Amino acid sequence: MALVASPLFAFIVVLLLIAVLTVRFRLNPFLTLFSSAIIYGLIAGVPPDSVVGTAARGAGGIFALLGPVVFAGSVIAGVIELGGYRERIFQDLSAVVPRSAYAGGIAGFLLAVPFMCCVTAFIVLSPLLSCCSDRKSALYAGAVGSALSFTLLFPTPVTLAIVSSIDGFSAGAYLLVAVPLSAALMLAAAGAIGGSSGGESGCVAGPAAGGRRAWLPLLVPIALAGAAVVWPVFGRESVSAFVLVGMAIALLFLPSTLRDAALRKGTRHAGVIIYDLCGAGALGAVILGSSFPEDAFGLLDGMVPAVFVPLLLAVLVQAAQGSRVVTAVVTAGMVQASGVAGVIGAVPLVLMIAAGSLSVSAFSDPYFWVVRRETGDPVATVLLRFTLPLMAASVLVAAAAWLIAAVFT
Repeated sequence: MALVASPLFAFIVVLLLIAVLTVRFRLNPFLTLFSSAIIYGLIAGVPPDSVVGTAARGAGGIFALLGPVVFAGSVIAGVIELGGYRERIFQDLSAVVPRSAYAGGIAGFLLAVPFMCCVTAFIVLSPLLSCCSDRKSALYAGAVGSALSFTLLFPTPVTLAIVSSIDGFSAGAYLLVAVPLSAALMLAAAGAIGGSSGGESGCVAGPAAGGRRAWLPLLVPIALAGAAVVWPVFGRESVSAFVLVGMAIALLFLPSTLRDAALRKGTRHAGVIIYDLCGAGALGAVILGSSFPEDAFGLLDGMVPAVFVPLLLAVLVQAAQGSRVVTAVVTAGMVQASGVAGVIGAVPLVLMIAAGSLSVSAFSDPYFWVVRRETGDPVATVLLRFTLPLMAASVLVAAAAWLIAAVFT
């Protein structure tokens, strides 16, 4: 029998539970999120005979939406790493951008989109960034740059999850805003992180391979994702289809002896990410199966302007569990259920949820601990050089969204 309580109370309880399980016990994210979905449903009054089915359908929906792009991105990461192409890419980049922080920031910014994961991009890059003369600045800028492009640029799992719940979204109009905004924020963050350091970035951790051809496994998937935006021949599934084609082409750039290894490496890595995302889908579906979206927006209505409501909800979810994709899935679903999307406009709405996903990258965020491990710095330093730049970027993205909403809606 369900323990019927206010969905708002159930939501707060579950967010606290997620925070404890992820920060204190470091429990597997899929187990944490799926079990939290069941607990939320039982407390909030979702019928016990349907709560598991609702969670399972939510997990399946996320798998269908994000599974192909995450798999493709993980295999592309394997191609670039096993082929020795990352060394050539970074060598070429550092020849053009000699300062460590800028080279790191640009490299992270570029790789996070085709890899479909900011953490994967950072891990693949970190051996190269670690041998820059200003190693710490390069690592922090690379982490911030990858988080910015992964959260703001379309199509990545974050933005795909958001726009799947929004009618009338125009990828072209969004990218006209998101590309220059995210690039400017990345360069500003790299400049702030690097400070007055003039350390050169030119260093590679191993033999560079492929010459200029090494860029093709990176650029071809990006170009095909762009083609899917311009020519959505398969509808909303065009991005998944085109990115899978990009993955197949990227595999052709590897020697035949390495292709199977890249597929195995990418499949293992993608499996972990996809399961975590499915946990987010389960939680989001059960929340949407209750009256929480209407209750939350009813509570906030009149207290703050409507354009800031998605931001506040996203900040709350992000602070509790740390995953940007989970924040996108849960918040976008609540926004869709409330009907507020039609009031705000598609572009500012996506930016507001993305801003909330950037807002709190601290103890509940797995990426925070990856950055701390790679840099070897104390927590206070990681907060200063990783969390704070992303928080500042969140504020600026929200300000841009508010301005667009004020002018065009």
